[in-house]
Amino acid sequence: MRAQGERVRMTGSSATLPGFTVVVPSLDHGRFIDATLESLLCQDYPDLEILVMDGGSRDDTLDRLRRYGGRIAWASEPDAGQADAIAKGFARATKPWLTWLNSDDVHANRALWAVAEAIARHPEAEIVYGKGHYIDADGAYLRDYPTIEAGPDAEMGALMFAKGYLPQPSVYFARRAYERAGGIDRSLRYVMDYELWTRFALARMKFVMVGHDISGNRWHADAKTVSNLGELYAEAIAVQRRHFGKVSPYFVQAVSDHLFQARRGERSGGGDQLFWRWLYFKRAWLRLNARRPGYCLRGLVLETIAKSGPVVGDRLGAREWLQGLGEAVLGRQPRH
Repeated sequence: MRAQGERVRMTGSSATLPGFTVVVPSLDHGRFIDATLESLLCQDYPDLEILVMDGGSRDDTLDRLRRYGGRIAWASEPDAGQADAIAKGFARATKPWLTWLNSDDVHANRALWAVAEAIARHPEAEIVYGKGHYIDADGAYLRDYPTIEAGPDAEMGALMFAKGYLPQPSVYFARRAYERAGGIDRSLRYVMDYELWTRFALARMKFVMVGHDISGNRWHADAKTVSNLGELYAEAIAVQRRHFGKVSPYFVQAVSDHLFQARRGERSGGGDQLFWRWLYFKRAWLRLNARRPGYCLRGLVLETIAKSGPVVGDRLGAREWLQGLGEAVLGRQPRH
């Protein structure tokens, strides 16, 4: 990871740098918003527009925003949710490249300069994205954000279906791409980012990757993606059905593991629990993909779970399955 203060080297004058608009949707995040804004301003990028779209905060957010004077623009008014605030911000944007940075997330490692460098190297780029990481409420590193590492000829539509992980604060897109895709879906509450990336990919827009970490995604108890995982998964499944007509093994396991943990009060353990997680997965697969009989049948026969969770790599093997079956038969039955 590049050090926080190191500037990405750029050639050419500031007049040739791409202009960026960063929309910051905000609601009652006074304790985080200074870190968010400072992570942008400290980069000293010469063509940056910051638009804070506040939904009517009742904490000290507005007092904090006033302290920035003309370095940012902001508005505070009721909205219909995060996606609506983002869409209203983009409608006010004046720069050719766009992103949003949630008011509890941060940029890292001179992100704006890294994206500008990628655009200079790849003028055909329409979406530029980097890696990211999770941070806790105090800003301490937790873990890397799983990220699709796509080559120049990657089929992004297939990758978005299979996994779909792009760290939202690390994704920039050209205004022309955003407008051609039809903008953000204001009806979504949780996966508006994934749904937009999917439309970009299915329209065969050009994705370019920055090879290092450029954002911190805050993971804390009050974050809606932490406290409402069931609703998030339901929305993701609806998006997959809308765009692909089926649900990928990754999202089926995310749902089945979530249900297993909610009903059992635990996520993993001995071989018997691997077996019961596998059984939950198969039941979820049948329910979620019944509309596509051929795909559903193939998955019932061929798909299995990843032992550590819905990730690619550590698939449950036949020997472990048989061992788990034996432990499940001889041991306790699952609680419902």
